[in-house]
Amino acid sequence: MSKEVVTLFKVKSVTERMDMDIKGRFFKMVEIVAETKSGIEYTVLLPKADYTKEKASKLLEKEALELEGTLTLKK
Repeated sequence: MSKEVVTLFKVKSVTERMDMDIKGRFFKMVEIVAETKSGIEYTVLLPKADYTKEKASKLLEKEALELEGTLTLKK
């Protein structure tokens, strides 16, 4: 059994969801649940129309960096 090496974050799940705008129109969202290398779980939401692997990766990395940076404030 090999141990998975986590660099900054790892994606735990990707789910398509429906949401509603202020005018009552439905649209699809992509919900990505990820975990930082320190074990902090977080969620990023993107409209399906704007979803690309590159855009999702940038948002996930940005959020992971912020969360990991917050941990250093405690020390």
